[in-house]
Amino acid sequence: MEVENVYEKEFIPQVKKWGPLLLIIGMPLTFIPAIYVWWAYNIIPSGSQIMAGFGLTVAVLWAVYIVEPISYYPILGMPGVYMMCLAGNISNLRLPCAAVAQESAGVTFGTKEGSIIATLAMSVSMLVSTIIIFLGALGAAAVLNHLPPFVLHAFDYILPAIFGAIFGQFLIKGYLIGIIALALGLFFNYYKVLPDWAVLLVCVFGTILISRILWERGMLGKKSEN
Repeated sequence: MEVENVYEKEFIPQVKKWGPLLLIIGMPLTFIPAIYVWWAYNIIPSGSQIMAGFGLTVAVLWAVYIVEPISYYPILGMPGVYMMCLAGNISNLRLPCAAVAQESAGVTFGTKEGSIIATLAMSVSMLVSTIIIFLGALGAAAVLNHLPPFVLHAFDYILPAIFGAIFGQFLIKGYLIGIIALALGLFFNYYKVLPDWAVLLVCVFGTILISRILWERGMLGKKSEN
């Protein structure tokens, strides 16, 4: 009980206070590279070019802006969602780190314990990735230029491998939900009846809706009395 009080009355209020504030501070900082290019090289796109680039980005990613906070929230919790918006590299780094840490710690995602473990895992991943990126910027380019082509080609499969590993991890916990999600994805990938952004929305929210219906019918475990 004491731990829950600390979480609800001390930890979460601090997250609600600092999370939005850091995001507000971080948003203008993302423009620093563009401002530097403008200042150092006198290169700046026109207003029409900026709007065209903005329009293309929104057209491709607007569905992700809706899906990711909702679908990742049960695993990352409120602190993790704030951190993922600030740090980036969500699906290929932060989410796997959080999921593996929760599995190793023996906690369930969607719980207070799971939220804390996810926060710690993401914090460590941010620190480690910053160091690796710094070292990589110094010497990775020289190393990559000497790697054989088949090794460089293998890098194209890193992200699918990560998604496959995460899917397998959660499939063990709920194989029926995993089969539903996989079936929806394969169906829309094969028939191409929807645009890519719509497939993302339908697969995520369709899986949630079908899972909820099956749970209500007692097909995904015992329904809570509460």
